[in-house]
Parts: sequence; C-alpha cells; structure tokens
Amino acid sequence: MTGYQLDEQFAQAIAQLPPEFMNTPEPPANDVEALRDVINYQYTEMGKLAPPVPKGVDREDVTLSVGDGATLEARWYTKGDARPGSAVVYAHGGGQVAGTLDHYDRRMRVYVAETSVPILSVGYRVAPEGQGQQLSEDVFAGVTWLIEHADQLGVDHARIAVMGDSGGGGLAAAAAVMARDRGIAIAQQILIYAMLDDRVATASEALSPFLAWTATMNATSWNARADGPVSETTSPARLVDARGLAAAYIEVGDLDLMRDESIAYALKLSAADVPLELHVHPGTPHAYEWLDEHAGVTQRALQDRYRVLRSL
Repeated sequence: MTGYQLDEQFAQAIAQLPPEFMNTPEPPANDVEALRDVINYQYTEMGKLAPPVPKGVDREDVTLSVGDGATLEARWYTKGDARPGSAVVYAHGGGQVAGTLDHYDRRMRVYVAETSVPILSVGYRVAPEGQGQQLSEDVFAGVTWLIEHADQLGVDHARIAVMGDSGGGGLAAAAAVMARDRGIAIAQQILIYAMLDDRVATASEALSPFLAWTATMNATSWNARADGPVSETTSPARLVDARGLAAAYIEVGDLDLMRDESIAYALKLSAADVPLELHVHPGTPHAYEWLDEHAGVTQRALQDRYRVLRSL
C-alpha cells in the first residue's frame, strides 16, 4: 500500500453523512463568523451520529472566576458516589473560535461513565471575543477552581490533569505550561489532535484531500486570537524549555493537519525528559471519533484515553 488512505470504516461512516454536510464550502479566509457557523453546524450533525448518552453520570453547573474579573460557566461531571481522588479539567474543541459546553455534554458523560474520573468542563471565552493569553487563563481557572474546592470534592491536588481536543488541546497544553511556571504540580496533560502552533502548517498535495480542518481554517482561528505578542502560553509549540512539564499523552491521526505539530511537540517534550505516550493513528482525519465511534481504530483510541484517565 502506498499513499494515504482513509480507514475503511471511516469511509463508510462518511458516506452516511448528509450531502449538505459533506458539501459545506470552506469559509473564506479570516471570516471568523462563517467559520464558527460551520464548526457549530458540524458539531450538531456529528452529534446525531453518536450512540445514546450513557446513564449514571451527574452534572452540576458551576461558575469560575478569572483573574480579569470575568466569570465563566463550567460543568462538573461525576459518576454516582465514585470519588477516585483524581479529576480532569477539560477544554472543548472548536478551533478556539467555536464549540460549546452543550456540544461536549455527551462526550464528557462518556469519559466519566467509562472511567469514574470526574471532569470539570470549562466554558472558556472563544476568539475573537477572547484574546491572547485570556483563553489559556480561562482553562487554567479550572485548575484553580479544583484546587480551591478539592477537599469538598474529594480531589487530590496532585492528581489533577488537563485535557482537551483540537483548539482545546492547545489550551490544555498551555495550561500545563502555566501550572509548571506557577509551581502547581499537575498529574498529566492529555492532548488530542491539539492545535499547538500559530505558525500555520500547510499540507502536502497528497494529504490535502483528507483534511477536515484545513490550513485556511487554522489560520483564521489563530488570526482571530492574535492580540499582542505570541508566547508559549498562547502557542505552546513556541515553548523553549519543556523541562518539568507534566507527563503527556498525545494522540493524532495521520490524515490531520495537526499531525506534524503534535509529533514535533512530543519530540520536544521527550528531549526534555518529560514522560510521554504518543499515538499517530493511521487512516484517521481530524475529529475522527465524532464521525464513527464504532470503528476499530476509534475504539482503540478511546480505550487508550480511558486507560490514561483511570491511571491518574
């Protein structure tokens, strides 16, 4: 076999999507509102493909305070009376310009149902309303909230992880850097096809036909967030010194624009002796688990995520 190929089960799943979903035109460059509309539409349509919401998971709506005086919505998910001592701060996807807590409600419930590990899902401010480091600070506010409420929640300070996918994966990575720099030990950073590098990559001619998230969309997202100097807490790929960061689990598909930056970030962490687990899944595009949760490659990836969460 030569060249890129879409996983066969994914190809079958994509064939079941509505034609209007598959034929959605790419938003014009730097049209943030158009990109946000497309992302939110795709989340809604992909959500229709998902299996039923698992039962037995409780949700409490909470409010987070941020250093600039803003307040944020967040959701605390738990499984019955299970209190394993560990906890996760989750940053949703959406290119840092879209996505909502509602879009991720089912996914949070699945993670908690499968692992019993509670999750705090943070409704961070998206760009362009949120700017610069503000988005990363919003996610880090989730870490602060968990530490402040650890005793009443049954959470061990040393067993808090940060996790996110796509745009939220980049924010989780930034929050891990903030934690290190502020002397706060966290247990793990779990980065799923994370948006890490503002120096937007361009795809090869061979890879381009498979991209669900394109270089133009990526550039629009980064440009929407631009406000002041770029730093390692706005674009984690710019990190100079990775020593002392929390252990990392990094996962990406080989048909994803984020592939190379995920691998490069993993190598940077590894070179700094940060404990690392890296997975590059063949035949999978960006956000693959949203397209087909039953595919063999998706199940392997999800089982790895559950294993890492249970190990916190």
